[in-house]
Formats: sequence, C-alpha cells, structure tokens
Amino acid sequence: MSLLQEQRVRITFNPQGFFAPERPWEASCPCCQITSHTTWLDAFATWAQALAWAQSHLRQHHCRFCIDHIMPAGRHDALGELFESCPVCTLPCGDCDGTAVYPATYNTPTELVSDLADLRLVPVFCDSCDGVIAVVPLDPEVYA
Repeated sequence: MSLLQEQRVRITFNPQGFFAPERPWEASCPCCQITSHTTWLDAFATWAQALAWAQSHLRQHHCRFCIDHIMPAGRHDALGELFESCPVCTLPCGDCDGTAVYPATYNTPTELVSDLADLRLVPVFCDSCDGVIAVVPLDPEVYA
C-alpha cells in the first residue's frame, strides 16, 4: 500500500480556492502541516501535476519503511516487542552502529531494569542512543 493510499498526502479539487480557476487542484500533507518542516500545501492546474508533487514530496520527506524514524524490530522473550532506528532515513549511532533496540512496553529505563531484575537479567544500554545493546544474566553460571 502506498503512502498516498494511507492518506498521508491529500489531493483535492477546489474551484473556489485562492488560486482558482487557474490552479484548482490542491495537494497537501497534513503531517508536514503539523511539523512545518517543509512545504505542505501547493496548488496546480491539473490533477497529474498535483500527483507528481505528492509523489515527489513523499520521496523527499517521508520514509516508506518507518514512522518517525522508528521501525519494528521483532520480539524478544524478556524485552517484549522491539523497535529500532530506521536504517533508511537515519544515520546509525556512532557507538552501537545501529544495533540497539527499544522495547515498546516500557516508558523509562528504570521500569525496564526493574522488570528484568525479576528475571535475574540486566540490560546493557548504548551510551549515545540509550537503546538496549544486550541482556546479560545476573547469574552467569545458571545460564552456562
């Protein structure tokens, strides 16, 4: 499914708009309107021009693999559902080279440490991105 089908960019016919009747087709991106990091609205003479702008906007400002630079990374028995930084639209962390993951069910690192302590496990955090690099047992001889 394309991002256009997901309603990220909207194309509308507005014959009463500010630029009508010369340019009655409007293309807009609601998420860029909220963040205002780029042009989020433009008017066009034809639907094809509006569609071309929408596709160009999506290629330049929206990644097809992630949401807000985070993408699913699977599931871990102790950590639960995991997310990772998107390797397509973000640079990898300088310390962990993008291998760190972020547990979805925890709001703070303290909650994660507390829950893993009950399982006799300790998370190892990356110093730069604060993601979890590894989970180490407190009793290594038990898991040997």
